[in-house]
Amino acid sequence: MLPVHTAIVADDDGDVNLVLAAVLKLKKFDVHKVYSAEECLDKLKELEAKVDVICINGKIAADRAAMVIVKAKRMNPDIKICAVAEDETHKTRVLDYGADEFMTKPIGIETISDKIMILLTRKYSKVER
Repeated sequence: MLPVHTAIVADDDGDVNLVLAAVLKLKKFDVHKVYSAEECLDKLKELEAKVDVICINGKIAADRAAMVIVKAKRMNPDIKICAVAEDETHKTRVLDYGADEFMTKPIGIETISDKIMILLTRKYSKVER
């Protein structure tokens, strides 16, 4: 079966990256793992911004120099961005940049993937109207 959605998982923690990518693959996502803001933007360009969702570490999402969320939304305004952070330190900034969802750890991997599916459902229900 072909992947239904394309996702980028951007987290500098290799274990988190691996586990989240594995869960999304089980849900039939084509998953691309990256470990920094620069790699995330490079991957978006490589994929011609044909990505449904980016699940990004809160620290990477809040990086003022990289502005990953702003740049991703410019490339593809329909892309959904889900930030997962250690705490709420940068929550306002990340949401101001355009993140669609902000979650704090500890949070279950299944909860993250469920929230991603809800974001994508909202995306497609708006298109159908």
